[in-house]
Amino acid sequence: MTDPIRRVFGGLQALVSLFVIEHRGVLTIVDTGQAHAVRRILKALKNAGHKPEDVRQIVLTHCHGDHAGSLKRLREATGATVVAGTEDAPVIEGKAEYRGPVDNLFGTAYANLARFRRTPVDRVVGGREELDGGLLAVPTPGHTAGHIAVVAPDLGAAFTGDMVWHLGPLRASWRRLTQNPEQNEESIKEFAALGYERILPGHGPDVSGARLKDLAGRL
Repeated sequence: MTDPIRRVFGGLQALVSLFVIEHRGVLTIVDTGQAHAVRRILKALKNAGHKPEDVRQIVLTHCHGDHAGSLKRLREATGATVVAGTEDAPVIEGKAEYRGPVDNLFGTAYANLARFRRTPVDRVVGGREELDGGLLAVPTPGHTAGHIAVVAPDLGAAFTGDMVWHLGPLRASWRRLTQNPEQNEESIKEFAALGYERILPGHGPDVSGARLKDLAGRL
């Protein structure tokens, strides 16, 4: 691909994004958007000169349906290995409860997102681990118990899922949608200290690592 990182629109639910990444010769998709996003993903691959079977792995930052909604269809289309965090993998597979919001305000939205088709996870990440193609999985729990970020070291880029949101000012993920807000804030502080140059959240445009550090300093 000309650009080793391609952002793909994953659905209207809070304007979610997913990412197609080429790193050290390995093609990876980080998150899969909502259930109807698979066509856009396959189109993005075609536009980049790739076939679906070129995708080596699909990495989910967490188990919510706006990030895992197209997983089953995308796995069927690509044959790629599915990677997720230890605590979230059972939810993705349908073996554990999909936890709803902490109050009723977002109950309808959560009910819709919970309907994605459950899919087996091939590789479970329990700590900081190197993935295929030299990507790095970094645990960032809080938004969900098994939330992870994905780092592309050669690109200085970090794909942070819902650890932070950038719809308006950069902020920690909304407390009403976060399993453990205090733990999420700690994850932001620890991750910001790692010093990655480019932060690509699942909701909203990229920000610099300096802006993430500024946010961490205010938490």
